[in-house]
Amino acid sequence: MFGKKTPPFLPPPPPEKTRAEYTLEYAQIEIHRLVGEIDSCRRNSLTEADTCNRLILPFFRAFGWDPFSNVWKSQFPINGTHKHVDYAFSKNGHGWTMIEAKKLNFKNIDRNRNFIKQIAGYFNADPHAHLIILTNGEEYCFYSYGETTEIITTPFIRFNIRDIDVTGNATFLRHLFRNGYNIGDWPKYAEMSRALAEIKHSLRKAPECSTKQHLIEKSFALLYPEYQEPERKEIIGFFNSFT
Repeated sequence: MFGKKTPPFLPPPPPEKTRAEYTLEYAQIEIHRLVGEIDSCRRNSLTEADTCNRLILPFFRAFGWDPFSNVWKSQFPINGTHKHVDYAFSKNGHGWTMIEAKKLNFKNIDRNRNFIKQIAGYFNADPHAHLIILTNGEEYCFYSYGETTEIITTPFIRFNIRDIDVTGNATFLRHLFRNGYNIGDWPKYAEMSRALAEIKHSLRKAPECSTKQHLIEKSFALLYPEYQEPERKEIIGFFNSFT
């Protein structure tokens, strides 16, 4: 929480699973369960701590993150300030990935100017922050400065967990798994999202047809030749669905 230190959240005990057992299929089962939990939570006015314990922490645990590990930090201090972010994946004392939690009843969190100002403040204060995730347990918004070091004030990934099928339209989210997580990839994904938006904008007057899609994919391939066609299509499909 920005500018306000709250008591540490007490997450439920970690599941009895080894890291290797966390799969896309398991994550999908957990996400489906969380959708039902959201519907149940709607009947109550959840505090931020409740939202974290019942929705946000279980989401990340579904991807193999352990709130009791040395990597996961609660109430992580922001560099050079008296402020704290709710959670961080830390390395060498730096919060490379930060998670800013909001109450479930906050809607359209990516349009809230105070929240965006908060995110920008984290990036400005800590040059090691590569990725910040803003969430109310239902909506997830991913922010990164991109490879140009320019802070991106709109999320390069935005989704509602009700729309997520990590075994189908959102296999890209495998990059969230603790096993194999590479923080250095996220600024590039942010740039990919921006580049794809620019390509689509340049072709906005072209009629919708297979040729237009081919031009989008070809332009994207010229920018990112290091990615093979199947992965390029996966990335384009994901950003088309969840940005």
